[in-house]
Amino acid sequence: MKKLTVKIQPTSSRNPSLTGILFILSGGFIFSIQDVIIRYISGSYPVHEIVFFRSLFAILPIFVIIRMEGGFHLLRVNSKWYHIIRCLLIFLSYTVYYLSIAVIPLALAVALFFCCPLFITILSVIFLKEKMDKKGWAALFSGFLGVLVIMGPGLLTGIADLSHIHYGPFFAVLSGFFYAINAVATRKYGIHESGSSLVFYPILTFLFLGGILWVVMGDGRFATEENKNIVFLLRRWTVPGTKDLFFLFILGFVVAAGTFCLSMAYRIANASVVAPFEYFAIPISVGWGYLFWKEVPGGFQIIGILMIIAAGIYVMKRKQRNDS
Repeated sequence: MKKLTVKIQPTSSRNPSLTGILFILSGGFIFSIQDVIIRYISGSYPVHEIVFFRSLFAILPIFVIIRMEGGFHLLRVNSKWYHIIRCLLIFLSYTVYYLSIAVIPLALAVALFFCCPLFITILSVIFLKEKMDKKGWAALFSGFLGVLVIMGPGLLTGIADLSHIHYGPFFAVLSGFFYAINAVATRKYGIHESGSSLVFYPILTFLFLGGILWVVMGDGRFATEENKNIVFLLRRWTVPGTKDLFFLFILGFVVAAGTFCLSMAYRIANASVVAPFEYFAIPISVGWGYLFWKEVPGGFQIIGILMIIAAGIYVMKRKQRNDS
């Protein structure tokens, strides 16, 4: 899944494009480890408990990143309401994404999330008044058609009978949609906010909302036979064992390390060069899915994944050309 970035001062490099690509690949690989860990422990804990502990253990390394960027004075904000709305969007995006990877193959969840560049393009046309040519609309249509291909022919049947609908794919797409809203809002309202504030306050939000959900549903009162689709959300809070606590501790450092790598990639190299390499997360997730759960995408699913990748890269390249 694509993650938050911070503003780290760029380092010198004889080949900034290659260095940026290496950072983006490293970030994608590191965040794929997060997905594997969350998928592994998703059968034992509710998603908001995982988010809570993941964020708790991320605070210390995030503080280190803030110091590297310039100091804690960068946590001052210019727009309080922008940060509140943005933090809520990120919390929703992460939560529904984790719900998806718990119930559908990892590669499909990641691929469906990566329809977010398509949503970003549409929202930019609507709210930022960006222009779109016929080739751009065709690429968007192809990308969303790829989403339907991945979901499979049972989609329409599921929609007709809501009692049998499988929400996993919809959670992944919804995560990309929430992320896209956040990206467009940041482009319009967040240009004067520091990278440190854009990273730190979502972490606090995860802790706060995770605690609220613990109070409201942490006893498992809502986890019934009628809502098996979202049992990962409604499950009872339990005290993590030593091994799982170690995994949650690792998650915190994964967030910091992945954030650092993605930040450096976009600071060192042009976005048009490194952004397409974010799709490296998809083949990595295919590998993890096969290694740990023997998951192999079907033929039509592979076609759908390729359609999303091709459309996403095209709209990203188009955006860079328009900005240049």
